Amino acid sequence: MTERERQQILSWELTPEIKILREKARECQRLIQEGYYLRPFQLSLSDAQVWSNRSPEEDWLIWRARRTAERLRVLPIHLEPGELIVGKPLFRQPTTAEKKLLKKAEKILATVPPFPGGDAGHFHPDYETLFQAGIAGLGLKIVSCLESPNLKAERKVFYQACQIALKGLQVYIHRVAEVCHKLAGQDKKNVESWQSLSQMCCYLANSPPTTFHQAVQLLFLVTISLWFGEDHGLTSPGRLDRILWPFYQADVKSGRLTPRSAFDLLCCLFIQYNRILGPGSAVAAMVGGRDSQGKPICNDLTFICLAARKATGLVYPTVGLAWHRNLPKKLMDFSLKVLSTGVGDPAFFNDELIVEGLRENGVSRQDSFNYMNSTCVEIKICGASNIWVTAPYFNLPGALLEIICSGKSPATFGALKSLLRKNLSEKIASAASKLDEIWQRRSQTGCFPLASCFITDCLERGLDFDRGGAKYNWVENSFVGLGNLVDGLLAIKHLVYEKKVLSLDQFSRILTANYKGEEKLRQFIISRLPHYGNDNDEADRLARQWAEFLIQETEKCQVGPHRYVPGFFCWVMHERFGRETGATPDGRLAGWPLADGAGGCQGRETKGPTAAVLSATKWSHKKVLGGLVLNLKFSSGLLATKQGQAAVGKLIETYLSRGGFEVQINVVNSKILRQAQKHPERYQDLLVRVAGYSDYFVHLPEKLQQEIIARTEYREG
Repeated sequence: MTERERQQILSWELTPEIKILREKARECQRLIQEGYYLRPFQLSLSDAQVWSNRSPEEDWLIWRARRTAERLRVLPIHLEPGELIVGKPLFRQPTTAEKKLLKKAEKILATVPPFPGGDAGHFHPDYETLFQAGIAGLGLKIVSCLESPNLKAERKVFYQACQIALKGLQVYIHRVAEVCHKLAGQDKKNVESWQSLSQMCCYLANSPPTTFHQAVQLLFLVTISLWFGEDHGLTSPGRLDRILWPFYQADVKSGRLTPRSAFDLLCCLFIQYNRILGPGSAVAAMVGGRDSQGKPICNDLTFICLAARKATGLVYPTVGLAWHRNLPKKLMDFSLKVLSTGVGDPAFFNDELIVEGLRENGVSRQDSFNYMNSTCVEIKICGASNIWVTAPYFNLPGALLEIICSGKSPATFGALKSLLRKNLSEKIASAASKLDEIWQRRSQTGCFPLASCFITDCLERGLDFDRGGAKYNWVENSFVGLGNLVDGLLAIKHLVYEKKVLSLDQFSRILTANYKGEEKLRQFIISRLPHYGNDNDEADRLARQWAEFLIQETEKCQVGPHRYVPGFFCWVMHERFGRETGATPDGRLAGWPLADGAGGCQGRETKGPTAAVLSATKWSHKKVLGGLVLNLKFSSGLLATKQGQAAVGKLIETYLSRGGFEVQINVVNSKILRQAQKHPERYQDLLVRVAGYSDYFVHLPEKLQQEIIARTEYREG
């Protein structure tokens, strides 16, 4: 792609056919908001049948594999004219007769040992190995393993289970091919397209992809199979400019592909993700970063992925940019242009910091460059890890309230902090202990034979994904409301222990009454006391102390084979926790959302964006592989000019060069957000960054909408 073409890429629009598919995806999203359920009921009927046919002697892994294979045999397929990427399921309501069958199935399924819990989604297959070997190639590898001399019985069963599941995947792909072939005979207008897709799917069921289109198609077919065949929801498309680049490069060179046709295919892929997942969740792609040798990745696909994100403008997938100091200026400038359109992407991830954190966490140098934000900002190793994320979320100001309202009256501020440290330490240790129990149970009544075919080193070790087969295994948590905790402790320190304006017991009663009759005190706390996020040494020092404490306490614990890994982001949990948390000593009223990330509380960052960035980087983010978000909001007018884009770019680079983990930016005026509240029907496609993920603004709960509006908005000048 020439420089001129690159300059024009953001003006590319969807073709009329793809526009129709986009509108259908958006309508599907609206139906989901109204209660439409995205899981084919046929899967429950299938599960019940397979469980009923299970003999007492059948190994658990074989049953799990048969369940997956049968699901893929019955999964209803939905194809529509104009699709370039096919294979999504058909969702419909069951008939009266089918509802009766479902009730019987539910009784049967109630006898199945329950899934222990833990994370089964947030999945990232090893696409690169899949593209090299193909499905049949992986099957041959399994056959070779089965023929190994002195193969232990347990491993033999594992390989047999993988074989069953993989054959189920092949059956599903052949079924997609058959539906395409059938449509070729019915849809006279699109005969050639359906025939081509049918032939492509038949080929991919047995052979590795050789073209860009085939690679994208196989990626989606495997995604659907994992998502619905084995319950790996949120399976990610991953590092697209890395895994698809060899196919793109070869196809463009041979004349089989143009940048524009690659753009169309990626737009279709992005649209399809919006047909299988409702709003309020997250699916992610990532571009940029560095290859396995540490060399920068910046190619045509890097730009095309970002342009496809802008052109489709749907909630999925978000596209993150892995930033490093050698990132080409042309890519940074292009990313800022995309950001200025208001789509909320890209989010900027600190490639250098994350790679260093992964290396310290036992990841090889080569693998450390190949990471992915699994959905929001949680980090996984692509194609080689069994990592559970946000397990669990911890309510930091809620823990502080427990101490304040306990009836105890610590004599000093230090004694209060000691009680809080003990409280949080016990919570973290208790969570880790429960998660470890779940991790152990997963090896008995979990297990995923199909996933094991696509994760290094399951086949090499002869072990299931849930039995230690993956190369990297750990669990990540997430702490919510750091800003509220810090500001609340500062209020207690100043008002109770230093100025002695009131006792802790009096403060407790004020909080229980939600500051009723104490608005003057609340405003004093908000406007006169120090707040985290303003480059205030006292506040930032306290934030660093508590962040370091929470990181250390997490790492003291072990879950499964690895030490517990910390995180500091919240998805939507700042709103959910806030809804159930009473008034807090930082001046926050009961029911209001907690702080939305690792920055200050909403509206408290009054010293400008640079101060917010400086505060957030006064403590190390390197160990926080569970994810960390810094949310910033800029007026659309600021990013409408090259000068404004350059200023925001400089701020982003300042944050990242100082060791910031991730930063995401809303480019929208509060005025527009308020208009959207009043007239939601006019703003159905308005996307906003929430706290690690994007969502339709009008879809959000009212308190979450208010929280986004309340964030400090940085304007021109």
